[in-house]
Amino acid sequence: MSKKLTVGKLKKALEGVPDELEVELESDNGVDQCDFEEDEEVVIEKAYRYTYQLPDGRTFDDTGDNKADYFVIYANYRDAYEVED
Repeated sequence: MSKKLTVGKLKKALEGVPDELEVELESDNGVDQCDFEEDEEVVIEKAYRYTYQLPDGRTFDDTGDNKADYFVIYANYRDAYEVED
């Protein structure tokens, strides 16, 4: 079983990388080759830290914690010929 990527490992991997370098999604299990049309591509749109705390001392059923804190890499399909904003 592989470990999840942490922000620390991501920061280390980004050391010395130029700001203009594009980010791509790759996979051994096909996430980057999912069933999409020939003229579509997977585009990583944004990356951000997500934090949330449940009110009134409530907890999440799956973790028992009352807060969530993680880093998100968000990707979608788009038309390969779509012009970037």
